[in-house]
Amino acid sequence: MDTSNLSQLESSVSKLLSKFETLQKENRQLRHDRDSLVEKNKLASEKIEAMISKLKEMA
Repeated sequence: MDTSNLSQLESSVSKLLSKFETLQKENRQLRHDRDSLVEKNKLASEKIEAMISKLKEMA
């Protein structure tokens, strides 16, 4: 393997590592966002269930 091929390989590996790190950060953020949305959904469901129970009691 000559020097230019080695340099190209090093550059490619460096770019891949950079992209990998970027995607890892994005994945962590998306998982955090998803967890937050799941929690909000749970709270909304509980509120709706409570409202339905109150409406049934009124009927």
